[in-house]
Order: sequence, then structure tokens, then C-alpha cells
Amino acid sequence: MNQMVRSLAMPEVLRGSRPATQQFGLLRIGEAMLAINVENIREVVPAPGGLSNAGIAATGLCGLFELRGSTIPVMDIRPMLGLPATEAYGAVILVLRVRQRLICIFADEVRGIATEDVAALDELGVSRPAVQGPLVTHSFFHSGKVISVLAAERILALPGIPSVQEPVAEAVAKTSSNAKPLLLFTCGAFSFGVAAGVVEATAPTAQLKDSPMKTETCLGVIDHHGTQVPVLDTLRVLGMGVLSERKQSSVLVLRYPDDRLLGFALDTVVDIRPIPLGDIMAMPDHAVETGSVLSGVYSVDGRTLFLVLDERTMMSDDVLLMFSRLSSTKPKTAAAGRAPGQRGDALLPYLVFRAGGDMATPVADVREIVEMPEDYVSLNNVGRGTMGLFVHRGTAIPLISLARRLRLPAVPPGQESRVLLVSDGLKTTGVVVDSLARIEMASKCATGPDATDSSGFEHRILGDFMVRSADGRLLPYIDLRKALA
Repeated sequence: MNQMVRSLAMPEVLRGSRPATQQFGLLRIGEAMLAINVENIREVVPAPGGLSNAGIAATGLCGLFELRGSTIPVMDIRPMLGLPATEAYGAVILVLRVRQRLICIFADEVRGIATEDVAALDELGVSRPAVQGPLVTHSFFHSGKVISVLAAERILALPGIPSVQEPVAEAVAKTSSNAKPLLLFTCGAFSFGVAAGVVEATAPTAQLKDSPMKTETCLGVIDHHGTQVPVLDTLRVLGMGVLSERKQSSVLVLRYPDDRLLGFALDTVVDIRPIPLGDIMAMPDHAVETGSVLSGVYSVDGRTLFLVLDERTMMSDDVLLMFSRLSSTKPKTAAAGRAPGQRGDALLPYLVFRAGGDMATPVADVREIVEMPEDYVSLNNVGRGTMGLFVHRGTAIPLISLARRLRLPAVPPGQESRVLLVSDGLKTTGVVVDSLARIEMASKCATGPDATDSSGFEHRILGDFMVRSADGRLLPYIDLRKALA
């Protein structure tokens, strides 16, 4: 598999395909879930053991915080949010930037990123606002919670609250042309950075639901705003190990071409910050394979190393693209482009594969996909395409060559061969196919007796139905359960 952060500009494959959106950093202060424009988040750092006295009396001002030679005011904004005060301020400090002015606020934790349609935000107005207005201006619904949007410029405008000028060198380094906003996170024993621009959202703790495509790589699916999103084992995808088995996980959701989404399991969101391009060190050529997903290394204070992922490779990787196409979209019908006299169903995800010819079967009919086992008991003389037996998850499963079962030209299993596990509720069978092609949205439609697919493969071999893709191409439809009966 080709191994797989995005520059500030959105990749061409994504540009223009979505309504105007805004990215927000998600944080928790007390019991409140809040969001703030990522452009206003300079960085997130652990809260220090103590603060210096500012010598200024102002509501919410806690003291001064020293960061790389700059002394920045720190605020506790809980009183302005109607939250109860406690002795502890918060575990982290968000350094906010507004027009090159800096101010800090305490937060209990950073939860990640959400990308929201601007038009869908609910404006929160008050009948008699204060001079500077409330700190919270809008709200939206995310991962089952109501999120309130903080306006950084209103925090800066609070009466009597000081701010400091951002150092010129750092301000220049972090401008859009010189910096790459990264979401920093941990997964297993590793720390990674991914471009904030391709992040759709992060789900703090999501239940991983079973899916027909659940494999060693795909841990299951989550529901994101009504969309079923596949979640992958991040370490396995990167070739860096295997995550421990989990029923729920924090999930990083990335945007893929054609408005698709793909999830990657993670452990903790560490930070969201613009990284000066000069601070991202190139990955040594001899440390990674050609086309690796790892494009660079970013060091935090010379200690923690974050491996920077290359978003272009991620967006073009064939296997990841295939998984992204599993993310469900709003139901459509395939009436458009249907030939007269044909009937068709709603568009559903179909697995397209090759077994003596190209054909398609509903993704929902495939329980799991595994690699062709190297060791299996050969039973070639049994007939009806039976190849042998192999053991999977403690169960002996028969292997059936689909091409031989259908009396189509068969080739010996190779590196691209895969086993589709199909169950009728009582028994499971391993269907051996030559290779996987893709997953695409398509509909089943009835055809006439002389119909052929786009490559001339006669439909009568497989039955009286074809699969019509969204762009009108025809593929032979196969019901794997019936083929095995």
C-alpha cells in the first residue's frame, strides 16, 4: 500500500466542494464546551505552577505568564461565562492572538477541532448587550453536545484587561505564508501532527459500531452528524504497530475527496498551533520508504518529537480512498440517467472486485475482508470451487474460489488476492477473489437478456441484475450468498 499535513491552501480535490466553513478549536472550561476560531489560537501549553502578579486589578485577570521571553496576561473567564469558580484554574493555557496582540485564558482541556458551515451557526443575541457584548456569540451542535463559540476579540476588549504585542519575529513566522497550522495528537507510543486544514472534526470519545467492513485495519464506524464514518487503526495504517483492542476511542475525522470522511483512532489531542515552516525538520530519506506518510518532524522544546503526516499522500492513497468511500452520504436515488424500462434502487455502497471478471456486491453482505492466508489445508479435489480450509479467529472456514465456482477463468492466488468472509447467519465462508478494486455508490437495476457491462462481461453469468454506478457505468451484480448456496 502506498503510505500516506496539508498546506494552508485547501487541496484542489476539496476546494469548492463545500459551503463556506469555519474551523474551531474545541475546549472545555468547567462544565462548558466551547469553541474558538483556530486562527486565534497561537498555541496550547500546560498551566504553570504559579503566576507573577500583574499589579493590575481587573475582573478575571489572574497574573502574568512567561513564555519564551514574553510576559503574557492570563485570564480566568469563568465569571464571564456564568461558571462557578474553583481554586484550580485549569490544566492548560490557551495563548490567543488577535491582530498581533496576545492574551491567555485557562482551560481544563483541549478537545480537538470542529469544522462547521458558517451559515448553520446559531447566533446568540441579547436584548441589552454590554458595551463589548457577551464573550459567547454563536453556538452549534457537535458530537451530541451544544458548543458555544467564544469571540477572542471580545476577550481582548474586556475592561481593564491588558494584552501584549506579539514579538515581531514570531508574528512573521506564524503568518499564513510562513506557518502550517497543525493538530498535534498522540496514538499509542507515538506523537503525530496533521494539518488542521484537512481536519473535519475530532470526537473526544466515540463508540465504535460494528460494520460489514470491520477488519484488522477498520475498527468500526462512528456517527458524525448523521454520517457513518469508518475508523481505522492509525498505527496499522502507518505500518507502526497495532492499537490495543477498543470498543470506543477518540477519533480524528479527516475530509477526503468527493465530500467523504475518514476516521483515525487516536488517544489524546495535545495542541492546535501554527508551526513556522522552518521549525518542521525534513524526515531523513533513509528513515522512511519512498512515498511514506511521514514528511517531517517537529520538536516541542527539544523534547517531544511529533511525526508530521503528509496530507497529499493521505488524500491520494488508494486504500484510504477506498475506505473513505464507505462513509455514508445522504440517501440519493439513481433515477437520473436510468435507461427507459429499467428499475433501480437507492444508491448504496458496493464493493467492486475481480474474480475472473469485474463484479460488484453490496458492502453490507461482506462481514470482513482478510488477506489470502499463506497456510491453509488444500481440498482442491472436493469440487465446486473449494480450495481448502483456514483458521480465522479460532474458527475453521472453507475457502471457495469464486471464479471457479462461477466457471470463469481462474488464476492462482497472488499478493492481491483477498478473502471475503460471507455469513448466512449459521456458517461463514471465505470467498477468494483475485483483487479488490474500489467501493462506490451504486444501485441495483434489472436488465434485458442481452445486457453487458462496460467491459463486455455478460450479465447472464451472474443473474438478471446489474449495478449502475452514480456516473452511469454498469457492473455485473452478484449475490454472494446465492452463489455459495
